[in-house]
Amino acid sequence: MKFAAIFVLFANAFSAGMMFLASVFISRYGGKELFGFFSVVLGVVVIGAKITTLGLDVAIVRFLPKYRAEGQLSASGGIKRAAIGITLFLSVVSAISFAVMLHYFRGFPVPVATAAATALPLAALLGVFQNIIRADGNVSRAVVGEAIVRPAVFMALILTMHFLWIPSIGNFGIGLAYSIALGMSLSVSIALVVSDRKVNWGGRITLRSKHLREWLSHGINLLLSESSTALLNQAPILLAGVLLSAAEAGEMSAVIRLAMLVIFALTAVQSIITPFLSQAMSRNNTKELQALVARASAFTMIVAVPVCGGFVLLAPQLLGFFGDGYVTAVPLLRIMLGAYLLYAAAGPAVALLTMTGHHKVARTVVCSAATAMIVLGAISMTFGGLVPAVWVAALIVAVYPLILAILCRKTLGVDPTVLSLRYLVAR
Repeated sequence: MKFAAIFVLFANAFSAGMMFLASVFISRYGGKELFGFFSVVLGVVVIGAKITTLGLDVAIVRFLPKYRAEGQLSASGGIKRAAIGITLFLSVVSAISFAVMLHYFRGFPVPVATAAATALPLAALLGVFQNIIRADGNVSRAVVGEAIVRPAVFMALILTMHFLWIPSIGNFGIGLAYSIALGMSLSVSIALVVSDRKVNWGGRITLRSKHLREWLSHGINLLLSESSTALLNQAPILLAGVLLSAAEAGEMSAVIRLAMLVIFALTAVQSIITPFLSQAMSRNNTKELQALVARASAFTMIVAVPVCGGFVLLAPQLLGFFGDGYVTAVPLLRIMLGAYLLYAAAGPAVALLTMTGHHKVARTVVCSAATAMIVLGAISMTFGGLVPAVWVAALIVAVYPLILAILCRKTLGVDPTVLSLRYLVAR
């Protein structure tokens, strides 16, 4: 687990670094309008990929360890095939709808709309195949496609397009490059699944109505939590694109994406410990649960505190990479950095609740936070612009993880926050 944690951390750091460089390149060479277009499309793809899985991608991580322990091989094969089939159908339908919207309602040419929309089903299927690998304990291999191949290919493609093929990369080039990068990362994940025989296409499977209801019941609750989490992170950018302008969406994107780097270690840790949390819960071992989340919180804060401190000090230089027009957002970046540090301090509360059967509690809190983000964010942007909108986003980002952590303490008797480090000291 220690090797997996280190590998996933560095993989996520690589991904964050490459996407940061890509964002800087797009903004400096394409301008705020192009960066705003990329940010909005990326937000739609992230949210759409979550929704079109119906939560079955995360349900796989919940049920596969259970089926493996109980020897239910046919049910194991059933949930994998059901997740792939349902996701493929829904994501293609959603991609067509997204392309139509971009063309007829936003006025983008058909090639631009098609290139951008193609990313949606690729991202959705990537999530399913990653979690098939992750559910079997191969958490380090699960991130290879998404955290290493995707950003590396995307960066290589936009550099190649800009300097070798076309004088100035535009909306079509950005959409095409991101879709190709996702396609390459999906191919790598599929290859890993096939080589490890994670899905036995010729074997007997179980698709009983009882199992399907169980998967969907758990999956839809997880869907609401996962998609709401994605919406919480992407809503300020999308709202700025709709209510303000593409340029201001680019400015909001720079602030949010830089601030989110504070929690990249937490994201890595939650992807690692989810199958282990499920196993500990199946054994009703509260001490093991507490030990897992305490180590996760320690790992998270070791990364989050220096990243946050460094970014606060270097905020003018970091935003300056995007272009001269971004430096005015330094106070906004510092506000969001403080909010995401509090987010990190709450620990892996979402993973703990969802993997221990309390997914409905997590769903309620996260959905409420997402609703507040949309409603209050829209009101603040309409009447005040970016500054009040950032304050609203920061308040919501800082508070809702702490509420989840309090619920973990009350329902499970497990403290996921930075205060859980006392258990490590006691041991």
